[in-house]
Amino acid sequence: MNIPNALSLFRLLGVPLLYPLAVQENPALFLGWFILLGMTDFVDGKLARAWNQTSVLGSFLDSIADLAYYLSAAYFMITLFPHYIAPNIPVLIGFFVIFAGSMIIPLVKFGKVIFLHTTLTRLNGVLVFFLVCGSFLFDTTLMITGILGIYYIAYFEIYVIFLKYGEVDRDTRSIFKANAMYRDGGVDRVKPAV
Repeated sequence: MNIPNALSLFRLLGVPLLYPLAVQENPALFLGWFILLGMTDFVDGKLARAWNQTSVLGSFLDSIADLAYYLSAAYFMITLFPHYIAPNIPVLIGFFVIFAGSMIIPLVKFGKVIFLHTTLTRLNGVLVFFLVCGSFLFDTTLMITGILGIYYIAYFEIYVIFLKYGEVDRDTRSIFKANAMYRDGGVDRVKPAV
C-alpha cells in the first residue's frame, strides 16, 4: 500500500458518506466532501506516475473508486437536480447502455472487465466533477447534454480500441495511441485482437 493507492481507497470508502450528506439541510457539507473525494481522483494518478508507483492494484483501486464516485455523481444529479436531468433522460438512458457495453465487450472478449483511462474519459471525469459543483449554482441542463455527448464519443472510441486492438493497457490514452503502439510493436502495451 502506497500513498496513491491509499488515496484511491480513501475515495472508494468515502463515497458512501456522500449519501447521508446529500439529504442534510446544509449542502455545503455534501459539496465539501464531494470536492475532497474528487481531488483524490486527480492526485492519486499524478503521484503514482511521478513517484513511479503505478501498479495493477493501483489501477484496479482507481477504476473501482472512479466507478463508485462517478456513478454516485450520476445518482446525485438525478436525485438532487431532477429538473436539470429531465430533459436529458433519453440521452442518459443511452449513456448507461453504452457504458454497460464498454464492460460487456472486454468481459466477453478477454474474460474480464477493463476500464480504460482514455483522454476523453478523464476529461469527462473533470466535467462531471464541475457539473455536480456547478449544479448548486446555476442551470446545468445543457452542460449535462454536452457531457453525455462526449461520453458517447469516449465509449465509441473504447469499443473500437477493444475490437480492433484487443486487450490494451488501462492507461491507453486514445485510439491513436493504441494504433501507434500496435504499429510499433508495443506488445507489452497492446495485445492484437484475435
